[in-house]
Amino acid sequence: MESMFSNLSDEDLAFKAEVDEFMLSEVAPYVNDIDQGKKEIWDVIRPMGQNGLLGITFPKKFGGRSGSFTQELLMTEAVCYHSLPVDMSRSASIYPAMMIRMFGKSKVLRKYIDPLIKGEKIGCFCFTEPDAGSDLSRMKSIFMKDKANDEFTLTGEKRFITNGSVADTLVVYGRNGAFIVQNDWDGFEVIEEYQMMGLHGLHLGHIKFTNVRIPKENALFYKEIKPSTEVRKTSAISSMQAMLGPERIVVSVEALAVARRALEVAIQYSTERVQFKRPISEFEGINFKVAEMVSNYEAGKALLEKSIGKMEDGFLAAMAKLFVCTNAFKICDEAIQILGGIGYTNKYPVERCARDVRLLRIGAGTDEIMKYIIQKGVYKSINK
Repeated sequence: MESMFSNLSDEDLAFKAEVDEFMLSEVAPYVNDIDQGKKEIWDVIRPMGQNGLLGITFPKKFGGRSGSFTQELLMTEAVCYHSLPVDMSRSASIYPAMMIRMFGKSKVLRKYIDPLIKGEKIGCFCFTEPDAGSDLSRMKSIFMKDKANDEFTLTGEKRFITNGSVADTLVVYGRNGAFIVQNDWDGFEVIEEYQMMGLHGLHLGHIKFTNVRIPKENALFYKEIKPSTEVRKTSAISSMQAMLGPERIVVSVEALAVARRALEVAIQYSTERVQFKRPISEFEGINFKVAEMVSNYEAGKALLEKSIGKMEDGFLAAMAKLFVCTNAFKICDEAIQILGGIGYTNKYPVERCARDVRLLRIGAGTDEIMKYIIQKGVYKSINK
């Protein structure tokens, strides 16, 4: 199967060839060990930082590549083809650096950027809470200004945080702001690391902040509110929602890459597996499945490419995520069916693909939230 990206420049093609080769030598050999808990996932990710592959879009002075967003997506595709949890851990780790740059704080908070981009420190992004999943207005974490000491305090909980249980540097959103937090400050606590159906090796944490003191310079933004105030839509929520379009595009790339791996394995297996004196690829029960799987993969590619061209359009990003992620799971499930009993074992990667990609119909906005956004866009367009 071809890559999901077309019309790549010579520079992008050279970059793609480089990262594909890197994945084959530095990631692929360890994927099964990561999945089975025999190898720490960050032992595989750190070398990416040493090669400038964690902060691809960051300037070289930070340890990045000064690359394009297209190259970041090519990296995402290359990693996810082999391991979704590796890419999710990789991309989550640079969120604090991305937010520092987005809010124009690179000079003040430079000390946090370089170690994240070089893979020397692990980062994470903290937004979801026990009572605030799809309904962000229920967020309880809050920053309070301590005027006497010229600093802030943070109290609250965050859960389902990728890298949360191992991160050194955290970007934490509250009802009234976002701050850079360190895991070695008093009041920080890891409550739990979740065991999951898939994404084995990924450190998914539930963390708690109890009057954590934060220097004022670590504020990305802050708005003073009363703790008892009922807030339907804060500046923190608005800031987060502005990032969801690009994030959903990245998630769609992740899903398509996993689906491509499962699809390729299923097609190859169908040509090699002989039953009733011929390859099973010659039976309509199999090759019609392949026809549908390939069609859905190619349709997803087309919708994704359209959404990349209009990243600010949350309507298109939601459509891409809904279509791609639901069909990616179907492709992986059908791949297991084509392989039969052996597909349900870890002799082939299709069962891992199915377990891993299922999360993408929940993270970064559930299927149901995507449908809500899409219908809202439809009716808004006809009511203008």
